[in-house]
Amino acid sequence: MTTLVASYSLTGHTATVATSIADRLGTKAEPIVEQGARGGLLGTAAGAVSALLGSKSAIAAPLHDPSTVDLVILGTPVWAGAPAPAVNAYIDRHRDALDRVAFFCTQGKVGAAGALSRMERRLGHPPLATLVVNEDEIGDSGALDDRIEAFLSKLRDAGDHT
Repeated sequence: MTTLVASYSLTGHTATVATSIADRLGTKAEPIVEQGARGGLLGTAAGAVSALLGSKSAIAAPLHDPSTVDLVILGTPVWAGAPAPAVNAYIDRHRDALDRVAFFCTQGKVGAAGALSRMERRLGHPPLATLVVNEDEIGDSGALDDRIEAFLSKLRDAGDHT
């Protein structure tokens, strides 16, 4: 089974989780690259408002076509209880290739349920499994490893031999 781990990360937290998942699966993590700058306080605020509104942003073409893999694991930070606009764009662009998908998100402490629900609604079907990682767990490799293993176990139980 081939797997693609694709995620958007502004601060690096989501990228860290994506890399950990990809390493366990023996694959590479692919960033979703947002075109345009989103730095500073104004960029962060604009991103949160865009996320809350369900907007999407311009993204670069992916390095790997998600239609060529068996499973896509899609990750996002939680912004204002919603996925990042770049992830909304990825879902819209690749909806037909996301038959077998799992979601993960990173959050400060709250908002993941809303973000995951929005991703599911946007996609039009539920993911095989979900993972929520609090930012304070990212620095604790033992806790992060345990969370990722539980997530991958759910995927194996769903019939994906990851």
